[in-house]
Amino acid sequence: MIAVEPRRAEALKIGYEATDWTEWPSYEAYIAAMADWDVRLIDKDGEAIGAVYTRGPEFHISVLPEWRGKWMTRRILKEIIPDPVAVTQVQVGHEDVSDMLKRLGFEKRSETYVRQSHGN
Repeated sequence: MIAVEPRRAEALKIGYEATDWTEWPSYEAYIAAMADWDVRLIDKDGEAIGAVYTRGPEFHISVLPEWRGKWMTRRILKEIIPDPVAVTQVQVGHEDVSDMLKRLGFEKRSETYVRQSHGN
């Protein structure tokens, strides 16, 4: 079973490891940058597999490479994605996520993907 849990310290550690950085920041710089983000752990049957970052309508997900493409369900995405407005970006090398976002009602706007729900 997959759950998103408010275990910030663990989520920060696994998120740091799971992110494909273009420029690798120090852990201290990463922690400072995440100060005003809600960071939750993605847990699969007791194993930490990734992190969810949210701040207002913006969200990002970092998942360990060995779990990519193996964890996502509509139920979990509904729990993760802010409503009624959600904004995210797709990192280079993860373009396959773009198709999934489009299926979930996101529109590509320049470098971001935006979804505006109207109660549907």
